[in-house]
Amino acid sequence: MKNHFKKIAAINLILLMCITTLTGCSKDPKNFSCGALTVTLNKTFKESSHKGFDLYVSSENVIFSVVEETEENLEFSGYTISNLKGYCEEIMLLNEVSSDALKQRNDYYYFTNKKTISGASYTYVHCMFYGAGSYWICEFVCKSKNYDAYKDRIFKWADSITIQ
Repeated sequence: MKNHFKKIAAINLILLMCITTLTGCSKDPKNFSCGALTVTLNKTFKESSHKGFDLYVSSENVIFSVVEETEENLEFSGYTISNLKGYCEEIMLLNEVSSDALKQRNDYYYFTNKKTISGASYTYVHCMFYGAGSYWICEFVCKSKNYDAYKDRIFKWADSITIQ
């Protein structure tokens, strides 16, 4: 009788874990926008305000942020940037990332790097776009231990970014 209850408890635990996993990975698309940029994520993401970001949304495991930099503001700040690749190279310099890490995908460039913050390792996917007279840096961040599980979704989300 005691073993029977253990089996039932184990089955209930497995079912609970399955239900939690399925509801935690909602596939319901949800659009988030700032200025001319729109990204399609899912309903697990919630928008909040963070100083220095034009858009900041997060889920339990992934953060997505956007910074828009107009050509005028970059020029005023002393930068001479003539194209998206030049912008990417400046961003990579600021992040101390070798320029050979830059990759092109569809209509944007990206690179990844890792940072350790308070003892935890995070993977950053920096995606850079140009449109509507601005350069856009879009970053996806997750714990490095989760990156392989989210990599395909991160690039699917990055591919969804449009600038009107």
